Amino acid sequence: MAWWLAAAGAAGLWLLLLLALAVATRNPEVEAGPPTGELAEQSPAVVDLITGGWRLCDEAPSATLLDLAARGAVQIEEIGPELSLVRLRRDEPAGLRPYERLVLEHVRSLAVDGVVATGALAEGSRNLGRWWKSFRRKVITDAREQGLSRPRWSRAHAALLTAAAVVPAAATGAAVTFTDSRHEGGLGAAIVSFALLVSLMSRLNGERGTERGARAAAHWLGVREHLAATGRFAEQPAASVTIWGRHVAYAAALGLAPRAVTSLPVSTPADDRRAWSDYGGMWHVVEVRYPSRLLWGRKPLPTIGRGLAAGFFAGFWTWILLIVASAFDLWPDGLATPGALLVGAAIAALPIVYAVSDLGTPATVEGQVVRLRRFQSGTKGDDNPKWTYWCAVDEGRSREVRALGLDGEMWHGLHEGDRVRALAGRRLGWIRRIEVVERSRTAGAERYDDSGEHLVDAPENLGQVKVLPGLRTGRGGSDLPRPADLVTPADLKRALGIDVTGPVSYDGPPPAPPWLEVASCRYESGAGVRVDVHAAAGLRSRYLMVLGHLATRTRGRPVPGVGTGAMLYPGLVSAQTGRGTFAIAVSSPSGPPPPGPLIDLARTAAARLSEA
Repeated sequence: MAWWLAAAGAAGLWLLLLLALAVATRNPEVEAGPPTGELAEQSPAVVDLITGGWRLCDEAPSATLLDLAARGAVQIEEIGPELSLVRLRRDEPAGLRPYERLVLEHVRSLAVDGVVATGALAEGSRNLGRWWKSFRRKVITDAREQGLSRPRWSRAHAALLTAAAVVPAAATGAAVTFTDSRHEGGLGAAIVSFALLVSLMSRLNGERGTERGARAAAHWLGVREHLAATGRFAEQPAASVTIWGRHVAYAAALGLAPRAVTSLPVSTPADDRRAWSDYGGMWHVVEVRYPSRLLWGRKPLPTIGRGLAAGFFAGFWTWILLIVASAFDLWPDGLATPGALLVGAAIAALPIVYAVSDLGTPATVEGQVVRLRRFQSGTKGDDNPKWTYWCAVDEGRSREVRALGLDGEMWHGLHEGDRVRALAGRRLGWIRRIEVVERSRTAGAERYDDSGEHLVDAPENLGQVKVLPGLRTGRGGSDLPRPADLVTPADLKRALGIDVTGPVSYDGPPPAPPWLEVASCRYESGAGVRVDVHAAAGLRSRYLMVLGHLATRTRGRPVPGVGTGAMLYPGLVSAQTGRGTFAIAVSSPSGPPPPGPLIDLARTAAARLSEA
């Protein structure tokens, strides 16, 4: 009990320290300045940051595009009540800021002959989370360079909180050790406690304003009062930028132009049921329906089996009811069996006829993929999710399309915007075969990664904060093992039997707390198999040994003969050597791979790490 009281006391003192630093580093108070129509030098995105409590809001990318239009980089035209176009200029203006170029590149990736519908700005296969993170970093870089913003936790603050967190973590580990009869859980409890405290610290991290930033924010709040008093911007469309110029962009950044912002969904996820398509040469809206899966979106042969089963059970229970009814003279005795057979045949007939029709006379579907979605439809026996895969194809004949079902291997090989030719059933809506005629223009946009351009402490979590001099928390330091050298495409082909692309940059959640520098890479196959490799050096790299437990919430088992120690979990193996630690995670639509291939990969990687 004494150890637990000591751990609770240490955690309480650490929380008080965190609270004190949080109060000391809060944002300065900002009061609106006098109303004015004078526009200062800051861009709309920076204005959005400093007037929003130093948190970037969703309006910033739309306001940036409006500002680009006001400065002549693009032109926004209103064609009709439901259609506006963004038209690219031939020459890119000089002096664009990095985040302005990022928005312009997104527009360029979607444009056909230099034109894209405003509603289609949410389309494309980019990784929206990575794109937003890059945009945010660039805006904060600009604000920092102007002296308007700074990190909430300085290096000294982060070092103090991190070092102080060791005390309650160690106390928790000691309490577990002395209360556990087997004395096995202390180290793990200490590591998990430390990670939780650092995660709590990261939740309070972010940007805070400087005195100069507070003065600039006060000026822009005065501009906001002036623009709000005019009452002209709330219902103005995006095309009004040709009349109002940069005032519309700043009104959008200040939350005064919701209609213009909504019509430019640069940072908005694409709607599942409303897609934009340029198939046929003209931008248009396509309404996508995902019908009930009672029959639609199912394979023909299993549907025949389901139809027979449904007919049998319907006929059986009908026969029971008619037997009871005949006992009370409510149904003729001789018609109980014929009646049951008739009901069973009627229930089974529809799915069987549909399935046979699709098997015998499949239809050819040609068009552009406008939506690729998957929805969880249950779980498998090992608690892995079971997915239903959908593909909506715009054939250019209707403004409403029904999504078609297909298997996961086909689905993972497609991109939205691909021109495809498919063989599918018109009755059950199942794609039997599909080929890509022309790849989407945006098929490579999700690979966008320029985190090396602006390595800045712009944290939403401490994974991006430098804690100690010389201890970098970004990925890919020169002193780290290169994960792509530990596991190669040839290894994955040999062990798992998959062909992969890459390696590519890892864009998943941080595999470790910010105090551990981790190098990561990712391999992907066309069948949806994804392999993530993480590697770290030094004593603290042993944290990766518990990564499998944190990810799977299961108890791992030791693997002898791999490095100086290895642990195996469902879909993940980690091992350590004298030169560092690595973890290999494999995810697949069909569930975790068997242990053998994972152990084979770990043994190969451990040998290479030992020789590095």
